This record gives sequence, structure tokens and C-alpha cells, in this order.
Amino acid sequence: MTWVKTAPDGAEIVAIGGIRKSFFGKSQWRLSMEDAIALIEQDEWRFFVEIDEEKAWLDICEDADGGKTISADGPLKILL
Repeated sequence: MTWVKTAPDGAEIVAIGGIRKSFFGKSQWRLSMEDAIALIEQDEWRFFVEIDEEKAWLDICEDADGGKTISADGPLKILL
């Protein structure tokens, strides 16, 4: 199971997380937007959410001021 946490207005993703299964059991993980952006930029990880068996990849978006956020391949409304 994975999840995304959005800002109160639903306009941006502020954290992502999930449950990791391993030989020793299950553990929860959570990344801030900043940590997830760093891992994506370093080509370490790639994230997606799945709704109704369709994957929406999470990508980095940069605004005119250079601020970075994470967004899906389409309207964020599909994630809510």
C-alpha cells in the first residue's frame, strides 16, 4: 500500500509513503516532498500512485520562481 498526502487545497503533494514488506515483516516508510524530489533527481527512485488499476507516475514540476513540487501525469484530482 502506498499513499500521497496533499496540501489542504489538494493542489500539491506534500508527502508520500507506504508499507514495505520484507522477510522480517512490514515496516512503514514516509518521505517529505523535498526528500522525494532529491531521490527522483538523483535517479535513485521513481514513484507512482495507482487508482483503479491505472498508474500515474509522479514527476517534478518547477514553477517560474524555481520552486519544485511533485505532481502526477495529469490532474491531481485523480489522486484524491
